[in-house]
Amino acid sequence: MLTISPDAARHEQKLPVQENKLLLAQLKEEVPRQLQISGWVTQTEFNTKVAALESYDYNLGGAMDSAWLCLCGALVMFMHAGFAMLETGSCRVKNASNVLMKNLVNLGTAFAWNVCVGTLGWWVFGWAFAYGDQGTPKNGFIGTSEFFGIGFYTTDATTGVITPSTCDSSGCQSKMLSWFFQWAFCTAGATIVSGGVAERVKSPTYAVYAFFMASFIYPIIVAWSWGGGFLATITSVGYMDFAGSGVVHLTGGVSALAGTIVLGPRKGRFENPEEFECHNLPLVVLGTFALWFGWYGFNPGSTLGMHDGATGALAAQVAMNTTLSAATGGITVFLLRYLILKKYDVGGLCNGILAGLVSITAGCGNVECGSAFAIGLVGAFVYQASSMLLQKLKIDDPVDAAPVHGFCGIWGVLAAGFLDWGKGVDHYHGWSGFGCVMDGAACKTGLFGDAIGAQFALIAMVIVWSGALSGLAFFALKMTGLLRISEEVEEVGIDTQSHSPPKAYSLGGAGAIEQHKTMLQQRKARSMKFLLIIATLVVAVAGDAALFAEVEALRAEVRERQASLEEQRAEILALRDARQLQISGWVTQTEFNTKVAALESYDYNLGGAMDSAWLCLCGALVMFMHAGFAMLETGSCRVKNASNVLMKNLVNVCVGTLGWWVFGWAFAYGDQGTPKNGFIGTSEFFGIGFYTTDATTGVITPSTCDSSGCQSKMLSWFFQWAFCTAGATIVSGGVAERVKSPTYAVYAFFMASFIYPIIVAWSWGGGFLATITSVGYMDFAGSGVVHLTGGVSALAGTIVLGPRKGRFENPEEFECHNLPLVVLGTFALWFGWYGFNPGSTLGMHDGATGALAAQVAMNTTLSAATGGITVFLLRYLILKKYDVGGLCNGILAGLVSITAGCGNVECGSAFAIGLVGAFVYQASSMLLQKLKIDDPVDAAPVHGFCGIWGVLAAGFLDWGKGVDHYHGWSGFGCVMDGAACKTGLFGDAIGAQFALIAMVIIWSGALSGLAFFALKMTGLLRISEEVEEVGIDTKSHSPPKAYSLSQ
Repeated sequence: MLTISPDAARHEQKLPVQENKLLLAQLKEEVPRQLQISGWVTQTEFNTKVAALESYDYNLGGAMDSAWLCLCGALVMFMHAGFAMLETGSCRVKNASNVLMKNLVNLGTAFAWNVCVGTLGWWVFGWAFAYGDQGTPKNGFIGTSEFFGIGFYTTDATTGVITPSTCDSSGCQSKMLSWFFQWAFCTAGATIVSGGVAERVKSPTYAVYAFFMASFIYPIIVAWSWGGGFLATITSVGYMDFAGSGVVHLTGGVSALAGTIVLGPRKGRFENPEEFECHNLPLVVLGTFALWFGWYGFNPGSTLGMHDGATGALAAQVAMNTTLSAATGGITVFLLRYLILKKYDVGGLCNGILAGLVSITAGCGNVECGSAFAIGLVGAFVYQASSMLLQKLKIDDPVDAAPVHGFCGIWGVLAAGFLDWGKGVDHYHGWSGFGCVMDGAACKTGLFGDAIGAQFALIAMVIVWSGALSGLAFFALKMTGLLRISEEVEEVGIDTQSHSPPKAYSLGGAGAIEQHKTMLQQRKARSMKFLLIIATLVVAVAGDAALFAEVEALRAEVRERQASLEEQRAEILALRDARQLQISGWVTQTEFNTKVAALESYDYNLGGAMDSAWLCLCGALVMFMHAGFAMLETGSCRVKNASNVLMKNLVNVCVGTLGWWVFGWAFAYGDQGTPKNGFIGTSEFFGIGFYTTDATTGVITPSTCDSSGCQSKMLSWFFQWAFCTAGATIVSGGVAERVKSPTYAVYAFFMASFIYPIIVAWSWGGGFLATITSVGYMDFAGSGVVHLTGGVSALAGTIVLGPRKGRFENPEEFECHNLPLVVLGTFALWFGWYGFNPGSTLGMHDGATGALAAQVAMNTTLSAATGGITVFLLRYLILKKYDVGGLCNGILAGLVSITAGCGNVECGSAFAIGLVGAFVYQASSMLLQKLKIDDPVDAAPVHGFCGIWGVLAAGFLDWGKGVDHYHGWSGFGCVMDGAACKTGLFGDAIGAQFALIAMVIIWSGALSGLAFFALKMTGLLRISEEVEEVGIDTKSHSPPKAYSLSQ
């Protein structure tokens, strides 16, 4: 750096002119160099870099929106499978093929017809009428542009480069994205009608109606509402329908009612009602689970984006509200039906769940969780009352489409207004989510009347429009004679008359029991010979004050020079001006810090949005595992108890949800005090404390669960709820076919609200097991916390209950009754496991977390495949026959085994874990057979014994260097000791794993054993021998059997 002292400057005045020129040349050369190396950047450089980062962040937010809506749209599309299964199972077997076809058409044949034709209708006219340009000023009624998708992108006439058109400025990246997501809603609305007119409408004629519905009836209602039409401004706040209780469900329900009234009832429906019971109850339950699963795209996806933390928190709140309302609706209708019929009605339970889902859909984004419970509760009564009303009026709606979607849709729209979570009725929130309707800088008050008025307007317009147009459409088709099938076809069935093949099922077979006897004898002989084989950007900006001071001193001295040095003085002044201009282009520290803080805040919010999207979708996948458990358990048991097994799984989810909401979360993740008690949480019962409300403005702020990127406690509640209810469901399989359902519901509540949450409090909740040694336990996704807890509890239950009558005397009578359901259940569980294990990263906000999730997915896949093929080969060596059930349980054994260590072992270890897990499963399964412990689905061997192995494997096979560098929860890193990896931790690690195993076995085994034993002592636990003989379905269910497959 150049320095000039005062003495030197004074001496400079005596220098010749030539020397001054040399000095000035030196200054010109030195000053820019000094400025260049001092750490400054120019304003232009800074602005360019910031603009690039902002553009990248905006594009990343757009990519997040696109990923979110594509995946949520796919979930909504999957609801068509749910509609198809539910409607098919609810109707008579002789029309099963036709019902399936009709639903496909709607997407594109009746379910097939519905989806396919509906898709074309949405493409040709529907989108344009719904979201096309309404003119300037808006006509408020109908869009008039973008038919056939024209205008979704522009093409440069010279280069041919295509530019997608954005749908708005809120982060949505293209109109094609919005088209896809809204298409799923449109075809869902049209599919609702299909159920109401099932078994008597001609399929080609219905296809015409489906096209009309998707291209005109539904789109016009959308244009009035979501499309920004007159309902959006009908009062000072407009209507509130977050995800479509009115726009989608009421439209579909009213149209279904119009269709079924015009068509009239099926022949004999009210003269011989017993002939019109569900023909395949497993399909009904499967359809219900598929619809519930898809609803996590329907409701949370209606945030219409996922590019910041606030949107993520809103999606989490929506998911939590959706869950609570569904569970409440289901269990309420179940109890109401039992009070009325004195029998269990699984179909009613399914429709109760759907009633809760429809009811919450409008208000899921602007009500709190207690209100969601109330909405589901009232929705159940609305459904039951309207269903009975239709029966009384002899209106034949085969799947109760009008009660579920129409009447509950009305209640849902009203609830969104009446139960809006503003302060009393003063601060209306509506579309503002956590905020409020603003009046300048303040929250607007006194909006309750306007809000309710808008809700009634929406209801009235939907009923009038969809009811009138659908009624007219069906009536016009009826007048042509093309609407309803003939009496002859109705008598023999549409499948026989119009389909190839002429029936949906062909289930003949003989001699199966004798074959089973021979196979079991061979198994027993060979099993005695079997042996068990264990195998930043940071830029430094600083001012150079010293340099400035030196230059100013030099300038002062130069001004005192003689007139003979005027030329040099002028040059110095020119240098000074140039230098000042250069300095004025630099970025100040304040500017830099402000801009960096803004970018960091945006990136944090974007990371929070990614976390929210990830956990919402993974939680939905884990929830879908219940469909897998239900199908696998039902298929594994005897046909005479199939309805009861299905019901027990549904009740388990509903009751477990309420237990988790009331007590479970609080015990597991609530505050453990200061200092931590290490045992149990004591706060946030009923979700209290999940958000705070400003007492003055009514603005709501979600509480964050931690500082690691998780955006709200509602998000964590939802994801962990799925784990809790999965753990409780494991027990269901172990006690199947002999436990009384109401008694089991009591146990399921106890399991979800106390037994499981306490184990979570000790471990994932940060209790004493987290610090029991220098490294604590390692259970990434729950081999111990979830599966061992469920497996041990199942073992305790099956021991206390004792075996099913005749189980070990006549084993051939206890084989799987429906192997396709077992395989379907296995695939559903494997599918859901990709939410269970990768989702346990608990976020997705950086590359390292993404890489960890990928590693977890790879390990999960390898272990599952290895476990399955190993058990398959072992069973073949023992039986000399293929055992598909064994293959399925082998896959599950591999999945359970890898769940603890999936985040800290390498892929070769994952193969070994699946391999050993298969042997552990096979040996423990044979051990239980030897001890005559009757576990119908091998819940204890799969989840209990393999859970133990999984926890141990996470310690023994941790991917550190030998046993020196333990990784555990550190993932790709290691446990640190200052700046180095800590060594010699193997003993501590293994000790912690054994501690986890011991505590889970003692706690869950003791409490579950005591609970089952106490219930047994009351005489309320086990069904009577008479009921066991004839089957629970016949004695306690309506209808009295799960299948009615005779033509």
